[in-house]
Amino acid sequence: MSQLFTLTITPRFYETDGVGHINNVSIAGWFETARIRAMESLGAEGELMHWVLASIKIDFQGETFYGEEVTATVTAITPGNSSLTVDCQMTQQGRNTAFGRAVMVHLDRDGGGTAPMPQEMRERLSGYGKGAG
Repeated sequence: MSQLFTLTITPRFYETDGVGHINNVSIAGWFETARIRAMESLGAEGELMHWVLASIKIDFQGETFYGEEVTATVTAITPGNSSLTVDCQMTQQGRNTAFGRAVMVHLDRDGGGTAPMPQEMRERLSGYGKGAG
């Protein structure tokens, strides 16, 4: 699979500060939406409740403003044994505004800690983002 997942976000006024910049907390929420929708697009709807966020890092590369759509592109999903690393780039009017990397951990269905990622999901992720663009 080489097709990258892309989501268009329309900033809402309440997500801004006093001069029209998008609040950093809103951008973290947008990254979550892109991650979850990308996983859903790969057929992981039934698995979502078995994944927890272990870490998130956001590099703010430029200002994001109210009034112009933002594109969130999941550029890579890298599987580990019991985790996924998800990279996402946000752009507005062709400018990079933020890059996010999240690590999600797969939980055992019986609540006993981490568990290996299901093989079916690993196969769906094989080649994600490779050769795209």
